[in-house]
Amino acid sequence: MDRPSTSDIFGSVNRLTVPNDDTSRDPLSRSSPEPSQTDQQGHYVGPSSGVSFLLRIQRRLHQNSDVSHDSSIFTFGDAPLTDFDPSFFVLPPKADAERLIERYFDFAAPTFRFLHRPTIENLLSEFYETQGKMRNKKGSAARTAVLLLVLAQAQAYMPPGSGMEDDSARYYFAAEHQLSKERGAVSLTSVQARLGQCFYLLTQSRINHCWSLFGTTAHLMFAIGLNRGRRSEPNSSIDHVEQESRRRAFWSAYSLDKYLAAALGRPRTFKDEDIDQELPTIVNDSDLHPSFMDPLASRAQSLMMAPIEHIKLSRIISLVLRDLYPIRPPSMAHRIDLAAKYTEDLHSWRANLSRFLDAEGVDTSLLIPLYQRQRNVLNLAYWHAILIVQRPFLISNFASLAHIDHRPGAISNIETSRNIADCVKAAMAIVKIVDELFQGSQIFRAFWFTQYKAFCAVVVLYIYRIQQHYIEPGKCEGYFAAGQKCQAQLSSISEKDCLSKRYCLVLEELRLEALKQTKPHLVPSGSSPSSNLLPVASSTSASADPTIQSLTSSLAVSAPTPQSDASTGFATVFPYGGNIPPTPESAGFSFANNNLMADFTSWGQFDSLVTAGIGSLDGGFQGDFDLGSFGLGN
Repeated sequence: MDRPSTSDIFGSVNRLTVPNDDTSRDPLSRSSPEPSQTDQQGHYVGPSSGVSFLLRIQRRLHQNSDVSHDSSIFTFGDAPLTDFDPSFFVLPPKADAERLIERYFDFAAPTFRFLHRPTIENLLSEFYETQGKMRNKKGSAARTAVLLLVLAQAQAYMPPGSGMEDDSARYYFAAEHQLSKERGAVSLTSVQARLGQCFYLLTQSRINHCWSLFGTTAHLMFAIGLNRGRRSEPNSSIDHVEQESRRRAFWSAYSLDKYLAAALGRPRTFKDEDIDQELPTIVNDSDLHPSFMDPLASRAQSLMMAPIEHIKLSRIISLVLRDLYPIRPPSMAHRIDLAAKYTEDLHSWRANLSRFLDAEGVDTSLLIPLYQRQRNVLNLAYWHAILIVQRPFLISNFASLAHIDHRPGAISNIETSRNIADCVKAAMAIVKIVDELFQGSQIFRAFWFTQYKAFCAVVVLYIYRIQQHYIEPGKCEGYFAAGQKCQAQLSSISEKDCLSKRYCLVLEELRLEALKQTKPHLVPSGSSPSSNLLPVASSTSASADPTIQSLTSSLAVSAPTPQSDASTGFATVFPYGGNIPPTPESAGFSFANNNLMADFTSWGQFDSLVTAGIGSLDGGFQGDFDLGSFGLGN
């Protein structure tokens, strides 16, 4: 297969400037060496070291964060929430509240559907009839909190121009105030409210706050046995709404747990060996009643199908995290066997949903918005699962990022080309979906799930471009162009201290590393990339930028037409006819004798550094280790 051209990937590259590129500057000044760096022990770290790259990221995160060091240890590193007095809350007009309920169930919760819509609608009616006092005082605080959190979550997903752009934080703080008044035993409603808090916090780039609260929520779930299946007597009455709500709440938390573990590089909270809870029933909320349910009532596709499939996918991801990202990494041979097993599991999962996920020959705009959202979420989740299975074959630790030994003797004798090809294919599929969302104006700041996966995909594309330049220069420019476009799109939705801004800061460092390989004159000395990403503009604006004009023209030279790939729905992007050369050994598993350093520069640690926003490698570079002792001092 041929390499992709810029124009064949997603159209022209949107405007993304090379930082501080001043054509009037003396060319000699651009090649000046970057100021020397030291770790926190004061040891010199050479500019070509992969650790130098990580230290630059750490410094950029500190320089570009407005986080107060006076914030709680449970929320340190998070974006701030607009402050509201929780004791004073004015009800919105009922019509607005009803619109928010619709928005929540029809858009904001495509696969994490742990609430029963008729129950929430009845709760809303009671809330307005009683002016918030509620008829049944027992558990009223938790029920009110659940309703307010639904409104908060929906508010975060309201489109611009809807006339309902009021800050969602006021609902969140009002709910938190209600929960502070809870007394007595733990209830299912208490758990639902706190789970709702977790999902809302993610929309506000408060992942550390979410992580802390999720631990409490998980413990409350264990306390009331949500991880265990209930065994009812044959003649006993069953409240089907409560039973399904218990299952939905637990499995939604289970799925969220896996994404928090992956994004933060931390252990999973829910272990599969501790669970015998059944999966929720595939039944629409309108057919689910306390005394009976009718899963077959609707001939159309059930809205609960996608949530159940997301849970199944999360169970595979749980095993991937357990086996491929443990504290003690598996051997290369065992890693290859595990990757093959889980890749087959993922392919089987997708095969059962191919008609829904691929939608070949179907105009997806004809799908109702909720089905579109479910399809996008599941596709992103699938390709991200493939990516996390295969990305260790691309690079196992970031300290080796700039230490690729391209001498013939350094090539690994273990064939991993197919794994790397699958990884890059997954990354391209993700940026394609993000591009479709962006072009359709269907991407929001609240899309924490989408932003995280886009970041992971662009990291892969940039690293692959850096590595392959050593083997066959100029063959990966299509990947680089796609990554730049996705980075520009993430940048366009970035706000102060939000996750996408943090992602773009790190991506810009990687982008500069990639540019250094072929166009070092475009990377001025001492550049500060974090402040120079411009928002996405039209192709006309992009073509007006001489830097991008020169980049795009160079990328499009002699670019043959890619072949079709029906499995992903976009142009095939693999050069070398699908036979990607083996990755240089130093790029994959080069720290066999320095496992301690590899531990602190692994994918998990890298993800934690970026996503948590704390700006440290969990102690890896905090004075505990002498970088010079690992041969990284020059």
